[in-house]
Amino acid sequence: MCYNANMKLNIPQSLKELAKYFSLAGNKLYIVGGFVRNSLLGFVETDFDICGPMKYEDVEIMLQNSVFDVTLINKNLGTLHIKSKISEEVFEYTTFRKESYSQGGAHRPEKVAFVKDIKKDAIRRDFTCNAIYYDILEDKIVDFVSGVQDTLQKTLRTVNVPDKTFDDDGLRILRLARISAELDFNINEECYITAKEKTSNLKDISQERFHREILQMLFADYKYDAIKNPHCPTKAINFLNDWGAWGYILRSLSLEHGTKWVNEKLSKPWVQYLDNADAIHRISVFTYEILKALDLPINLENVDKILGQNGLMLSKKEVRLQASILTALNEQNVLHDEVAIRKFIQKNHNIILRVIDLSKVFGGNSQFEHIYHLMKLDKVPMSLKELAIGGQELIKFCPEIERENYSHVLNSLLEVCAQIPELNTKENLLTFVKRKII
Repeated sequence: MCYNANMKLNIPQSLKELAKYFSLAGNKLYIVGGFVRNSLLGFVETDFDICGPMKYEDVEIMLQNSVFDVTLINKNLGTLHIKSKISEEVFEYTTFRKESYSQGGAHRPEKVAFVKDIKKDAIRRDFTCNAIYYDILEDKIVDFVSGVQDTLQKTLRTVNVPDKTFDDDGLRILRLARISAELDFNINEECYITAKEKTSNLKDISQERFHREILQMLFADYKYDAIKNPHCPTKAINFLNDWGAWGYILRSLSLEHGTKWVNEKLSKPWVQYLDNADAIHRISVFTYEILKALDLPINLENVDKILGQNGLMLSKKEVRLQASILTALNEQNVLHDEVAIRKFIQKNHNIILRVIDLSKVFGGNSQFEHIYHLMKLDKVPMSLKELAIGGQELIKFCPEIERENYSHVLNSLLEVCAQIPELNTKENLLTFVKRKII
């Protein structure tokens, strides 16, 4: 056990008041996990997770008629939300516990038993940097697993032997990559090797869990303001490449092509541009690079296999948007004629700024951006709403046109205006149509 009496953390007064209730009941209250770890690193950008030996039902009774409200979150895990009526701050409390798991690494403890011993609570946790406790009233660090040393050395190491850690819960393999990226930590060699050996334990993890972990990896450098390293997402992705994880994560692709095929294709270096991408383009770049690495056509069907319900579980709306952006990006790469570029910009006006900006990530030329700005200066209509005439004008002034052709005529006028912006007046457009009819 490591005590550091000089380690005084900056914590809210309401948390100190809560700890006094526990003390009067003959129990200690501890902060554990991210807040303690990050405080050792010099920043405190995280919530407070608190724990102690008191069972959740005893805490509920103890805090009746107090300045705290209590809400039961998970009876099986002994988790409560404790809210200060004065400051409105909310703390998540968990009773000390030990856990046992069935085989398969499915992220669900088979048995949970509440305990009084803080050391038993510590050894159930995943990584040493997350198993450091802070005694609130005594201002002491409590560390059974050399978590302080590992944190200061910026190293991720499992509390138990890595075999057991990853066999108990396969999701910890992804957490290893994600936390390494968020904190810019190195991974202990034994942990790294074992994670690679145990990657098949991901097969029983739910798609919802993959959704959360992968998205957090993609935006890992935005997790903490104190750690702004744009290489961190790529670092995490490359871990998963080396470990052969994608065949378990991208289940639609594995069902169609096989887990081995996906892993082999994505084990080769394929992450080239993610470091260059701002947050708004991360998912687009990630998807585009995967499809290129797999030699798959860029279309809605394949984008859905990566981002849809058997992939990262994004909404249907987001999947369609990403497919539109990536399809347009792919089409843009083969356009060089200005007339074709103008039509392309007009057709994709709703997403064109995203496409132009995204192309810069891949080193695209500035021709599209230049032409887009010229079109805006010339007030080129980008949609039928911006066209100076509509269906009613065609009915009134061009009765010879059959109604089923109105849409075709208007779209043709829109395309012409992309090249001749000055045509977009009511008089000019009607004159143009009449000449074409004659």
